[in-house]
This record gives sequence, C-alpha cells and structure tokens, in this order.
Amino acid sequence: MSFRPPRSLPILTLFHNVRSNNSKAALAMLQNKQKNLDGEEKYRIDVMDEFKQPPTDTQLKQVAIFLKSKTPWKDMLLPDASKEITNSHDAFKMVQDKPQLLQCPIVVDWERGKAAIGVKDLTEIEKLIDERK
Repeated sequence: MSFRPPRSLPILTLFHNVRSNNSKAALAMLQNKQKNLDGEEKYRIDVMDEFKQPPTDTQLKQVAIFLKSKTPWKDMLLPDASKEITNSHDAFKMVQDKPQLLQCPIVVDWERGKAAIGVKDLTEIEKLIDERK
C-alpha cells in the first residue's frame, strides 16, 4: 500500500488596505477564483493588512524582484512618497515608518515568483490569479 502525503497549496498574499476599494475588490476576486470547478481550492489566501502587519524588508525585496519593473520601488509606493526614493534602503525605511505609503493592493504568487499591483485597475492582478490553474 502506498501513501501520498497531502499536497500543500500555493499561497497568494494580498498586501491589503481596508480603506481602498480596489484592495477590497482584489480580495473579493481572490476569494471568488480560489476554487476550481470541482470545488477544490487552487491556492490559499494570505491577507496582510498594511496597518496591522506591514511587510518585512525581505518581503518587499522579493515583491520588487517579482514585479519585473525598472522602477519597482516607485511602483510600490504612493506617488508623493516615491519622489523621495533613491534606493531600496530608502523604500524599506519609508514603509517601515509609514506603512500606509505602500500602494495597495499588491498580490504576490510566491511559488511562481510573480507580483501585481492593482492601484489603477485590477487587470494585472486578475491575470496573475487566472494563471494559477
């Protein structure tokens, strides 16, 4: 008789601002698309409220890499805050001191090494979620 250990589900993390309509919509989208047609979950959702649980330096570094942007730090912070950013250290310090400066929602697929920001619209976040089949 063979035994197969239970498989662990991938984790999609939402860096969430409860005051943002786009962030609320991103959470609803993650929840609505979480199950496949058979009712099985495709991924687990980890919600990180930026005010209660700001991201760590390590998480921010990973998100910056996963965004595949030429200016990930500026993309991750509110426009007024990003003007003061010259390097990653400045970005970490700024988010550490004022986590509300982080652009939310940000969804991260840690297993696939991808991240998307949904400030203007949720197109990139939806694409990231839909790739998780």
